[in-house]
Amino acid sequence: MPTVSKTSSAVLAATAVGIGLARVLQVERYHRRKLALHAAEMHQAWLSDVASEPALRAAWATQGESLSSDDYALLVQCNRQVSLLSAKFRAGLLNRHTLRIQARWLMKREIGRTYWREFGAFREQEAQDRVDRVFNRILADEYVAFSDPDAVAA
Repeated sequence: MPTVSKTSSAVLAATAVGIGLARVLQVERYHRRKLALHAAEMHQAWLSDVASEPALRAAWATQGESLSSDDYALLVQCNRQVSLLSAKFRAGLLNRHTLRIQARWLMKREIGRTYWREFGAFREQEAQDRVDRVFNRILADEYVAFSDPDAVAA
């Protein structure tokens, strides 16, 4: 009879450890999402500053770039939209389907296509995980769908 009690206690202990571990992982995931959203918030504020301050635009624009300061400001504003979509996708506020709808809306506009043509490769280089790669692939697909084939090949 004592073996049943020991077995039951062992099962209960293992269950409690499993539940505790699941809770710790859930809290860690929540904390990472919260940090990512906070970082995105700071990034949005910084992009706003760059877009509105000519001196910051000049400092951050790529040397030798053929874009005017105003055109670069528009691309920085587009980066705000792309970064917001990225943060929402990472946080689970957009799934692949809704991200594709948003990416299609963005790429229907010349500014979206210009942004992706100029900076899409950089976003792909800086991708750190599967979430970033899926995000970039969806935006790239929509870019190709709405771009002139000659511009995509260049």
